[in-house]
Parts: sequence; structure tokens; C-alpha cells
Amino acid sequence: MGCFTFLKAMMFVFNGIIFLAGIGILGVGIWVKVDSGSVLSFLGKIENVPPEISQVLNVGYLLIAIGALLVVIGFLGCCGAVRESKCMLLLFFLIVLLVFIAEVAGAVVILAFQPLAANLFAK
Repeated sequence: MGCFTFLKAMMFVFNGIIFLAGIGILGVGIWVKVDSGSVLSFLGKIENVPPEISQVLNVGYLLIAIGALLVVIGFLGCCGAVRESKCMLLLFFLIVLLVFIAEVAGAVVILAFQPLAANLFAK
């Protein structure tokens, strides 16, 4: 097995894991938005849960968006690796690059407004 065959297999495996994680996050997000009563009853069975745990219901749309993005990234990475499609791999790279840039920009904003962020997180 050559080096490129190994890299292709590893890219398929890692993107397959990303795809499965995206499906899981997407499923939890849909579950939170569709059946919030059962989510609250499930969380209520856990001991020492703070009352603010009900705020979990507000992140349902965020979980759906993140899960969908991970599914798309995982699909493009898997199919691009197996088919050796330059278009799919380029689109995969561009999406991962945009996510990375957004993360760096978010970190810079938090560092620039550190006192404001500390006040928000302290509440």
C-alpha cells in the first residue's frame, strides 16, 4: 500500500467520523427543538443540575446548523477522497478554511473585548 493510498484511506476514515458526529449533533438538535419536554425531563433526572439548564433548549437551532455543516464537510471529504474529485476536495478545503477563519476571528474579538467578555461570562 503506497503513501497516497494510505492518505486516501485515512482521509476517508476521519471524514467518516466527522460525518457520523454531524449526524449525531444534527439528531440532538432536532430532538431538542421537536420534543423539548422529554429533554427537560431527561435533564431533570440528573442530580445537582442548576436551574439554568433549561437554556439548553435555546441552542437547538445552533446544534442543527453545526450538525448540518459537519455532515456536508464529512460527505465532501469522504466522497472527494474516494472519487479523487478535485472539485469536491477543493470545496471541502474552502469550507474548512472558512470555519478556521471564523474561529480565529471569534478569538480575536474575544481577546479585543476581554473585559466585556469577562463580564458576560461572570453573569
